[in-house]
Amino acid sequence: MNSEARTCQNCHAQFAVDTEDQAFYARLQVPAPTFCPRCRMVRRQMFRNERALYKRPCDLCKKSVVSMYAPDAPYTVYCVECYQSDKWDPLGYGREYDFSRPFFEQFSELMRAVPRRALYIDFASASDYTNWGVNLKNCYLVFGGHHYEDCSYASQSIYLTDCADVDFCQRSESCYGSVHLRRCSRVRMSAFSEDCSDSWFLYGCRNCQNCVGCTNLRNASHCIWNEQYTKEEYEKKLNECALDTAEGVAAMREKFSAHTLKFPRKFAWVRNAAGSTGDDLDNVKNCKGCFTASEAENCRYSFFIPTQAKDSYDIDHVGMGAQLTLELVSGFGTERVAFGSRVYYTHDAYYCDDCYNSSNLFGCIGLKKKEYCILNKQYAKDEYEKMRMKIVEQMKTMPYISNKGRGTGNKGILYGLGEFFPPEISPFTYNETVAQEYFSITKADAMGKGVQWKDTEKRQYVPTIAAQDIPARIGDVQDSITNEILECAHKGECNEQCTSAFRIIPQELQFLRKLGIPLPRLCPNCRHYMRLAQRNPVALFHRRCGCEGVGAKGYKNTATHFHEGAPCPNEFETTYVPDSPYIVYCEQCYQTEVA
Repeated sequence: MNSEARTCQNCHAQFAVDTEDQAFYARLQVPAPTFCPRCRMVRRQMFRNERALYKRPCDLCKKSVVSMYAPDAPYTVYCVECYQSDKWDPLGYGREYDFSRPFFEQFSELMRAVPRRALYIDFASASDYTNWGVNLKNCYLVFGGHHYEDCSYASQSIYLTDCADVDFCQRSESCYGSVHLRRCSRVRMSAFSEDCSDSWFLYGCRNCQNCVGCTNLRNASHCIWNEQYTKEEYEKKLNECALDTAEGVAAMREKFSAHTLKFPRKFAWVRNAAGSTGDDLDNVKNCKGCFTASEAENCRYSFFIPTQAKDSYDIDHVGMGAQLTLELVSGFGTERVAFGSRVYYTHDAYYCDDCYNSSNLFGCIGLKKKEYCILNKQYAKDEYEKMRMKIVEQMKTMPYISNKGRGTGNKGILYGLGEFFPPEISPFTYNETVAQEYFSITKADAMGKGVQWKDTEKRQYVPTIAAQDIPARIGDVQDSITNEILECAHKGECNEQCTSAFRIIPQELQFLRKLGIPLPRLCPNCRHYMRLAQRNPVALFHRRCGCEGVGAKGYKNTATHFHEGAPCPNEFETTYVPDSPYIVYCEQCYQTEVA
């Protein structure tokens, strides 16, 4: 087989389906996609709402619950307890397949009939205001990932204790306002650092203690702006920074943003990534176009594989034993599963939503420990196989036609076998989902793309403290602050799901005091978007190493590189955009300078 050039139905960009891609699709007996990898990822993420939470009654027990579904959403919504109970039977919503109508039309109707779970939390205690989390204890506004304890305002992290306002962190404790930390303790406002402690504003540091405003340091202590000090000098200068005040933190943040530009950055945050492209990769092999993946092999076009996925394409928030999985958003332990949302420990399932411990399903929703079902109707094995093959053939000849979007020739986009769910059947609007976090658009963009958008509801919050009047020094904050409503400095005027106002919870106040951190001026959502801005876009660009022999953009190399005085010839795929202000080095040049 030869590599095949294709044109994306949605954005009309050119993309390739190479021989390995074709072989993979053949194993799952589906045709190659008609959407490019980027559009496929955005489409999947439109089916995952983490942060947009509402109050609404459970449609079974009638008690008021926190839900990811708005009160006016046209779905039956059960609280977690009712959903997991035996008070209802998903098979009771089963229906005959109608071969006169497209599959996705019938699946959309089933989605509106089968009760949906208010929140996706499992094995959680004292963690009501959380979503898409597993193994949570005493947590508040935590989204995505697993094994959190005493954490708040965190997402896409694993094994955290006593942390707040962190994203994409692992095995850390008492950290704040940071992204991509590994095995850190008491680290604040930092990024992409490992095995560090008692520090502020770090980037790319490893095994550092008591450091402030440093980049690319290794095995260092008592450093400020990459300069060495004695312990006494360090403590004096640290006090002068007044990092327990809002003004001190703001000044340090601004200075650090300029200072870190003086140092080279590795083209990608990768370690042990043989034959792989992407960013934030750790111990992966033959992974192409993957972002934030660990212990994965032979995977492509995927985002956030927390651990252990193999031979899988186009997966988001999927891992822990997943293999031969295609176009799945959220799931663990899957095999031969294609086109689904939240499918766990299941095999041989196509086009399913929120199914567990099952096998041989097609177009099913909410099933547990079931097999040989189509549209939630039970069949005998032989009958199931015949019916499934008949539906597969029908999907090839009778595709669902979406008049929303930018189909070729403006004739609508065709959704047949091999395509993920059409965005218009998502139970969420674009700006409620993680698609807005990683592929942000405006309402005008959404209207042009034909995707759903939810206008910000008028909130009844009446702030008791204006943003500019929030106490500046953490030492001056009284316990009564937890009774106040604080105004977000963005005042709901940004594009970041701003809540316009927020509270300080007692657990948070105790944490901020312990680490000497001033009260935030932004609501949790706006703080989350500010941290995400420290990540590069989920996209790859072809670039050449920025090392010119003696350095680049004013940076002077500290060691002799393999290319000596000539410019480095190495090229690579990177998430740093071509006009990025950062100095971007290849692996060899970066390791020569830093490691």
